[in-house]
Amino acid sequence: MNDIMTVDELLASKNLTREEWELHRDLIEDCRKNEARINECCAVTKENIEKVAGVLDAISVKMVALSVALETIIGEAEDVSLRMLPEHKFFRE
Repeated sequence: MNDIMTVDELLASKNLTREEWELHRDLIEDCRKNEARINECCAVTKENIEKVAGVLDAISVKMVALSVALETIIGEAEDVSLRMLPEHKFFRE
C-alpha cells in the first residue's frame, strides 16, 4: 500500500463534516494547488534527470574517444622523439 496520499484521498479518509469543509476550505484549496505544483515539479525534475543522463552518456562516449586519440598521439610523439635522437645516443649490442 502506498503511504503517500493525495489531498483528496486524505480528505476522503477523514469524513469531514460540512462545517469542517467550510472552515478549512481555503487551506484545502491551497493544499490542492501545492499538490498540483509539486506534481509539475516532479515531472520536470524527472525529465531533467533523463536529459542529464543522456548528456553524461554522450560525454562518456566522447571521453573514451578522446582517450584513444590521446594514446595514439602519445605513441606518435614517442616515435617522433626516438627518430629525432642522434644516432650516437642509441645503445646497440
